[in-house]
Amino acid sequence: MRGIARALAALCVAGAVMTGAAACGDDNDGGGSSTGGAAAAGFPVEIKHAFGTTTISKAPTKIIALSYEEDTLAALGITPIAYAENPYKEDGEFPWLKGKIDLADSTALDTSGDLNLEQIASLAPDLILATNFYGLEDYYERLSKIAPTVAYETEAGIATWQDVSKVIGKAVGREADTAAAIAATEKVISDTAAKLPGLKDKTFSYSFYYESGGLAVIDDPETVAIQLYGQLGMKLSPKVTASVVDRSLSMEKIGELDADFLMIGFATDELGAEMRANELYKKIPAVVDGRAQEVDAFTAGAVNNPTILNIPWQLEQLEPTLAKVAGATG
Repeated sequence: MRGIARALAALCVAGAVMTGAAACGDDNDGGGSSTGGAAAAGFPVEIKHAFGTTTISKAPTKIIALSYEEDTLAALGITPIAYAENPYKEDGEFPWLKGKIDLADSTALDTSGDLNLEQIASLAPDLILATNFYGLEDYYERLSKIAPTVAYETEAGIATWQDVSKVIGKAVGREADTAAAIAATEKVISDTAAKLPGLKDKTFSYSFYYESGGLAVIDDPETVAIQLYGQLGMKLSPKVTASVVDRSLSMEKIGELDADFLMIGFATDELGAEMRANELYKKIPAVVDGRAQEVDAFTAGAVNNPTILNIPWQLEQLEPTLAKVAGATG
């Protein structure tokens, strides 16, 4: 179970598994130059979350993004001073950020293990965003002493990408601009659903092959990784919800991944080759019919963490297979 949790956490660019605690955010003016974008009006703001209430006294200019918040910030033209390093794309060149912001001068933080709090403090942030950070209960109190820290409302991996973006927009004083950006992404989704009406009521499954014999499967329809497909009219395969135990599926039961649309990510190219050679995998109807979407670890991470900017990119990658599922081609 621990290996599965770590595999999913790696996809979330985060640390461990989450529980609850109670604390309250403190203000700490970090100084330094502006990263651009935030308006001065509307402050102070208060944001309630799982650990209490964070007060942001003035427009932040030195923002740290611990769990993909850089995507919403980029939609607003704001560059964070630091962001969570993606273990599957360490150069920080995310295709959906092209033409929006450049992270070349921002600090990439290793969030896969213990957070380096000294490093974070040395950056003198005036806002820390951790809206989807797994393991935050272990760090929230200490982070909030460095700068106002915004957490998730209930637990990591549950809030919709829209709600996460709204919280970020409020924290930086750009609620109206954020609403417009959300509407633009929602239009991309609705346009895709309208283009592929055959997706309605189709089933899907989503899994990640993280080590030899180790298959992590998303089986909770409430998780953020699942919600995008619901917006397209699809539903999680009942085979998955009936067969998966502790987010795991044995290789002997891999056929239970079958669905109208099967997505599977591979942690390495070698693991991808290993799975494709598996006789049980090759016999899955979705694989035989070309309704399986095999993705690398970087793309799987984006799928596991849909954001205001990576969703249009995701749909572009997935559309050929989704079209086949919808009956639009083939």
